[in-house]
Amino acid sequence: MGNPVVKAVPEDFVVREVMALPQRTSADPGHTYLNLRKKGFTTFEAMDLIARHLALPADAVSAAGLKDEDGVTEQTLSVAAEVPSALLDAFNRRWTPGTGRWLALGHAGVGARRLGIGELLGNAFLLTLRGLEADEADRLKAVPRGEAPLLFANHYDTQRFGVAGGPKVTHLIGQALLDGDPELALELLRTSESHEGGLALEHTGSAEEFFAGLDQRVAAFYRTAHSSYLWNHRLGRLLEQHGPEVVRTEREGLGYTYPTTARPLLGLLDELPELEYDKWRWSDGALRRTVSRRPTVLQTVVTVRDVEPDDMFGGLWKCAVSFMLPSGAYATNAVSQFLLRLAHAQRAVLTAS
Repeated sequence: MGNPVVKAVPEDFVVREVMALPQRTSADPGHTYLNLRKKGFTTFEAMDLIARHLALPADAVSAAGLKDEDGVTEQTLSVAAEVPSALLDAFNRRWTPGTGRWLALGHAGVGARRLGIGELLGNAFLLTLRGLEADEADRLKAVPRGEAPLLFANHYDTQRFGVAGGPKVTHLIGQALLDGDPELALELLRTSESHEGGLALEHTGSAEEFFAGLDQRVAAFYRTAHSSYLWNHRLGRLLEQHGPEVVRTEREGLGYTYPTTARPLLGLLDELPELEYDKWRWSDGALRRTVSRRPTVLQTVVTVRDVEPDDMFGGLWKCAVSFMLPSGAYATNAVSQFLLRLAHAQRAVLTAS
């Protein structure tokens, strides 16, 4: 397997949240739901800009899921206030969709409930994979009816640990905060190349002052990123215990263990379908730690279409893949394992023959 390019341009990675919102028609429903489409912004950045535009505190705007900046994404936000159409129009005029970074807001209804992380049902993905070698393209063309069921290990992928193209340090920042070392956390944040990293570079006071003034939902995210890193490490060890059909690989400086057949996954699914991990949330003015559970193995159906010469990388191929994933699962993780399994399945056939 080569190294296909998953996000050559943001338009190659399209994701839309899937969720059902309870609607109210009363005069005072409590929350306005907004549909946010964006490119080039993290969810945290977008919520901060929206809160500022609406002259509301940062925590008045909340989301059910976090979407990366290096894609074209669509999600639902809740705002603890009425949002007049005139304010949305003014916001959209300022951040009009174009060739660079953009944001677009629209009304999605009203309701009584504030949205929280993890409430969405899942995400629908449409990805363009580029830079494929001819043998990879042939394997994708050979997928029966263009649809392939996929059982895969539910790793947190690289974007959980840093922005696209930047160093993967969010879990290290979280570890420093958990260790009571805000100076190290600030030093690491300054290297992150993230929006918050830029704020850290401009900060001239103490580390304690910086993190006290930061959106505490972001600080909670760093701590949870550390839990995600530990969860990945434990998942990899468990996969290795359930059969030899695994490979260790490194992506953007982070280690991953991937199954090459379904056998280790089926063994793990039978023995330990979920793993616990620490989750940190900022809620009601306090940082709260809870113990949550996450599936070790997931399943989806990958649809493959438009396998054709790549118009961006000469002499190579591209294709489109689409699928659904539950909340918290990573499309790039599923695709990496999908391509790996196709390659190993072909290799096994050739060896047997």
